[in-house]
Amino acid sequence: MAPVKAAVKEFAGQLGFDWFAYLSVCGPEIDTFSTYPRAWQGHYINKKYATIDPVVQEARRSERCFAWSERDLARALSPDQVRFLGEAGDHGIASGISVPVSAGFGRTVLFTLASSNRCDNCLVECPFLAASIASHVDVYARRWMLEPMPAVAVKLSPRERLCLSWMAKGKRMSEIAQIVGTKVRTVEYHLQNARRKLDATNVTHAVALAVRQQLI
Repeated sequence: MAPVKAAVKEFAGQLGFDWFAYLSVCGPEIDTFSTYPRAWQGHYINKKYATIDPVVQEARRSERCFAWSERDLARALSPDQVRFLGEAGDHGIASGISVPVSAGFGRTVLFTLASSNRCDNCLVECPFLAASIASHVDVYARRWMLEPMPAVAVKLSPRERLCLSWMAKGKRMSEIAQIVGTKVRTVEYHLQNARRKLDATNVTHAVALAVRQQLI
């Protein structure tokens, strides 16, 4: 997936955008990869912002490429959405264009090119290019999410693998602590160590990466 990400990043830059983002939402589950600031990526996933993100909501209503900014989206926003846009702005994300990709089965897919500046003419300049790239990115992203990754040089301790394995089975930290006979804070310690080793944005992401890399 790295070559695809690098190519799309270059494409976004050539069009004058700072970042791109691919987001696939199905119920509470979120699959995403992007070049957004890492702090924002982690914050977005941890806060489950896909459920209130006004850009995602617009994508669910629209079948066409659309431009957005805080000013464009300010109509009829909830207080939580206003706060969301303010936090995105704090991370430098001011505007962009988004392309809904036909998915089906309750899945919303969104490809976004975003900028730290307001973009008034971006829809005139690149909607067809963006839509074409979005379709290709979705194909590669789905393949990447479904296929296992080869094992990489990440060394997890036996306890880290054990805790991740129980998390993958849907167990809470308190349940894992009881199963392995330790304290909750010790389980959290092992999970956070695994998260850092895997370069994951959160523990859920760490579990997904460990499964895909065949580490658990």
